[in-house]
Amino acid sequence: MELDRYRSLKRIQEEFYQMQSNPSDDFKCCLLERNPYEWQFAIRGPSGTELEGGIYHGWIQFPEEYPSKPPSFTLLTENGCFKTQNKTGIRRLNYWQPSWRVRDGLLALIDEMHTYPDGELDSVEYNREERRDLAIKSRAAAPKYGTAERQKVIDEIHEYLLSKSPPIPVPQVRRTRNVPCQEEVVVDRVGSTQMELDRSVIVEDKSNIQNSGEKRILEEYNEIESNPSNDFKCLKLDWNPYEWQFAIRGPSGTEFEGGIYHGVVQFSEGYPSKPPSIMFLTKNGRFKTQTDISARLLLNWQSPRIVRNALLALIEEMPTYPDGDGELDSVKYNKNIMRVLAINSRIAAPKYGTSERQKVIDAIHEYMLSKAPPVPQLQLSSLSQNGAERKHGRGTGSVFNNIIGNKVHATNGRVRFLRSMNGPPEPMIAKIFGLVLLFSSILYGILSGRRR
Repeated sequence: MELDRYRSLKRIQEEFYQMQSNPSDDFKCCLLERNPYEWQFAIRGPSGTELEGGIYHGWIQFPEEYPSKPPSFTLLTENGCFKTQNKTGIRRLNYWQPSWRVRDGLLALIDEMHTYPDGELDSVEYNREERRDLAIKSRAAAPKYGTAERQKVIDEIHEYLLSKSPPIPVPQVRRTRNVPCQEEVVVDRVGSTQMELDRSVIVEDKSNIQNSGEKRILEEYNEIESNPSNDFKCLKLDWNPYEWQFAIRGPSGTEFEGGIYHGVVQFSEGYPSKPPSIMFLTKNGRFKTQTDISARLLLNWQSPRIVRNALLALIEEMPTYPDGDGELDSVKYNKNIMRVLAINSRIAAPKYGTSERQKVIDAIHEYMLSKAPPVPQLQLSSLSQNGAERKHGRGTGSVFNNIIGNKVHATNGRVRFLRSMNGPPEPMIAKIFGLVLLFSSILYGILSGRRR
């Protein structure tokens, strides 16, 4: 018994010092001297959600059987997702394995937080606006809890996370052109950071993987890494074996061509008997973002199928996927807007989740940019035709006028100029050649007269 306690405490201390030597901007942990089985912590709300920018405090309690049994997480800060001062039911902890670490649990908590409530007993029902208000409020001051000594630790963690947290983005709501009753929330994005992409295939001791589903997931991931595709890129999240980050290229010859669309693949415990779920993070004009789109896409899923085939099917179905009001996971945009969204998707990767997840997303974006051909230019003839219709009081102007809002006469003038430069050269050359001959004849006559 004493030996087990010693091993447990040694493991807890090792994990803490590893966190101290490799700190994260997403969370901060501190030891409580009076109790070696308890840590104080705080996490940052996941990017791209209503919790973004929030600072949520809590504590971690380790059982004496750790790591054979999982730790528990309790939140102190009101957040609109979980009850405070109650153990949170993080789904991933239901499948805890001794090889996992507290860092993995904290990252899982951040990733899962915005998905509650979903009928869980430890969750609370708040709407997104209320959660957003609580996220802003959480930055003002650390919660008051426990002894003065504990409060010093809580305040220290709060100051640290404030120093690492960017300002809370203020969403700007604007009406999307040509889409009735469609609102778009625009949040400032950060540029992609360069990251090493030549990752080796993850080597894990499969004897430690008790679940056959995890073995299958790992085998599929290694196969994709061994045989990479220019059409998509997947990276495994080190802290969650049941989730991949991915991006696909828009299909050629369509309004999506050249676009880079990011998303998440989530595997169930019953995989491959049960299909994975797929959701987009990049606004694309076809599928809703942060919504499971696999209900129809993987309707006829069978265990021999693999994620590679599902991603390729997703690319091929993007242009033809139903966009009627009856489809719960689709949106209705016109092709011009889809085209502009494809071009915008290349500028920067979407912001989502933790900073560690963001590094993965940015790495995938850089890889896809290196493999993606330049976005094909819009046809000048169609733009010129739209300009002509505009001039005669018909049509709605060019794509640029509809989506970006450029002035029509300037755009059309540019098109007319380009068309004059790119048009058939024969008439212009013939006129110049005729003038040169005429001038040469006159000059020859004058010179001949002088010689006489």
